[in-house]
This record gives sequence, C-alpha cells and structure tokens, in this order.
Amino acid sequence: MSMVRASQFLFVLASFAVACSAQNFNSNSGSVANSSNAPRPAIFQRGPGAVQIVASSAMPGPQLDGSGYRVASDNEVDGMEQTLEKYVAAFENLSLPQVRQVWPGLDRQHEAAFKKVFDGFRQTSWTRRLGLECAVPKVNGDTANVECREILTYGPAKGKVQQMGPARVAILLKGQASNWVVADMKGAN
Repeated sequence: MSMVRASQFLFVLASFAVACSAQNFNSNSGSVANSSNAPRPAIFQRGPGAVQIVASSAMPGPQLDGSGYRVASDNEVDGMEQTLEKYVAAFENLSLPQVRQVWPGLDRQHEAAFKKVFDGFRQTSWTRRLGLECAVPKVNGDTANVECREILTYGPAKGKVQQMGPARVAILLKGQASNWVVADMKGAN
C-alpha cells in the first residue's frame, strides 16, 4: 500500500475512535506477534486473575446508576460473552449487517464510522484483530454495564503490525428474550 493511502487509512481508523468517543486510543508502531491464528482468550476473565477495570465518574455514559445493580450470574455472563464474540467477529469480518445483528439500535454516527473503517480495511490486504478484555458485568433489571479494554491490532499479513489501544470502553447491553444485544458503546479517557 502506498504511504499516502496508509496515512489516509490511519486517519479513517482515528475517525472511528473519535466517533466512538474513545479519546485515549494510542497508535503504537512496533513489532508484535501476528496472533490472528492464535486461540482467542475469553472476553470475560473470571477468578482471581480477572480483569479489574476501575470505574470512574470521568467515564462517559453509558453507565448504570450505582444503586440497585448486582454482579451478573455465570449464565448471564455466558450470554453476554456470546454477544460480544459476535460483535468482534462482525468487526473482523468487516460486516455491517453482522454488527447490526448484535447492535440493532446502531446510530448513524457509529454506523458511518464502521463504514469508513470497513472500507479502509477493504482497500488494503491488512489483517485485523479486535481484542476485548472485560470486567464482570453489573446488571440492573434487563440492562448490563460492561467495562472493557479494547485493542485493535492491524497490519500487513506478513511484517510489522500496529496496535490502537488499549482503550477503555463502556458497553451497555440489553437483555432481549434469551439473549443480549448491544444498546450503546462509549469510549473513555
């Protein structure tokens, strides 16, 4: 890919980060292992080594009110993990229809950002891998707040790849029938 096209693509990725309000995406050039064939770790780490993401008042919505919430049950976490795995697969497949399946209320701003990023990736032969590491969700009724770290690794199939992140992301999930869907997603500083 030409240098001009590469810089245009990086601009598109940055636009996506801004559209998702994730102001703390950092582009770090460097060599990292191309792990696209490596087994993917579970999104929700459970047990003593679980991801601890400290919530703060600086984290922009979507947030649950601190009262009346409970920690998600194992069954609920399993369902939420399936939803987030589908979201990750939709992103990596560059499939807006798949994104809409897990995020039926996708707004125009996020949709436009996805289109730009997906079009940018389609113009390259770059691989992409979206990683999510999330804390155990907090549930209130049929709504769950999930705080995650998100890392996007991308680059040529052979050679140096780059990372954007980790970025803190708050994901609001809604329970619908026997599954969960994304209701909103916001980045944080």
